[in-house]
Amino acid sequence: MASNSRPPSDWQPTPRQMELLFAELGLCLNVYQRIELQLKALLPFLVDPRTGRTYLRNGNLNWRIFIDSKETLGGLMKRLHEKTTAERLDEFESYWRTLVDYRNEVVHHFMEQPFSNLETAEKYSAARDFLVARRLHALPMHDSLDVAVAKLSKDLSSGSSGAA
Repeated sequence: MASNSRPPSDWQPTPRQMELLFAELGLCLNVYQRIELQLKALLPFLVDPRTGRTYLRNGNLNWRIFIDSKETLGGLMKRLHEKTTAERLDEFESYWRTLVDYRNEVVHHFMEQPFSNLETAEKYSAARDFLVARRLHALPMHDSLDVAVAKLSKDLSSGSSGAA
């Protein structure tokens, strides 16, 4: 009985390769989770360019509105987009939509990818490349938000208004 399928590979990732893969997965998850936390910290202080207002409750800034929420990256990025004015807003939207898609691929669909069984060296490399590409795509947003949150924190501790 002839079969068109290839015989199973004897290749297996070494324990060190698995450590590196899971370290990359952890780095990737950390970057995306930090972006979510940075947005939750920053969004209440951003001024809406259309209304000139921040998120207010009874006239007071409700800075915990997002910290206490279960809102994830997609909703947070939509809110950031609403408060963003830029010449290339369409490029920003394209970037953040891809950012959200990549986050969801890592968080919810990593094990569904064709390489997830790691049965060959090529699939192992594809898994690492997948994670690295998604982390590198997120780093510009992460780094920009890091700077913005640090500035906000400094402004708040020095008594400035804090609105960005």
